[in-house]
Amino acid sequence: MGKGRSYNGGREMEPMKNWISGIAANKGTKGGSSKCRPGMFKSKMKHAVVGLCESHFPDAKAKNDWLIFYYDHSATAEMRDGVNNAAMELGNYPPDVNKNSKKPVKLRERIQSIADKHGLKASLPAKGPFGMDEIVKVGAVCCDCDDEHKAFCANSLKEGEEDLKTPQVYFVTKGQRIRLKDVELTAKGLSGAALQKLGHVKEEEKTEL
Repeated sequence: MGKGRSYNGGREMEPMKNWISGIAANKGTKGGSSKCRPGMFKSKMKHAVVGLCESHFPDAKAKNDWLIFYYDHSATAEMRDGVNNAAMELGNYPPDVNKNSKKPVKLRERIQSIADKHGLKASLPAKGPFGMDEIVKVGAVCCDCDDEHKAFCANSLKEGEEDLKTPQVYFVTKGQRIRLKDVELTAKGLSGAALQKLGHVKEEEKTEL
């Protein structure tokens, strides 16, 4: 079951029926669904990464920003754990985790905690950001789980005329995808990249030799 939704419409049968039908029709369209193959992220108790596919992919209307991992059979358990650990750090939880384990953390505190943990320099306003939601949601596309996923990855993983090889990681905001080049598939690398894209940590200065 998902989060409860408030209904403020008329109490007649027809408007209530239309409202419920609309909720059902839009279910899953903003990113993630049980209809998408979980691939490496099978455990509903351990894995906080959301399985994604073409028909259930975050679009321009998506509420959240996303960090998305495209991978195939060559991906290792270490890669899986790195992506999953980043998802947990960024405030995501496995779907079947005990509710008592879901400790509410203020966004500002979560960002500062990640920065402190990984030796990053936080760049935060005097107040905020506010709320207790996840900083970004984290999803994954299994590129060789079935024909639908293969075709989606083939269309998605292009840069000009070049077909990109997996694994690839993208930051997705308002339907726009930004490839994260040379990012380490570790909690530090992925969490840091996400916070940098959001402007919450400063980019490390490169020293010329």
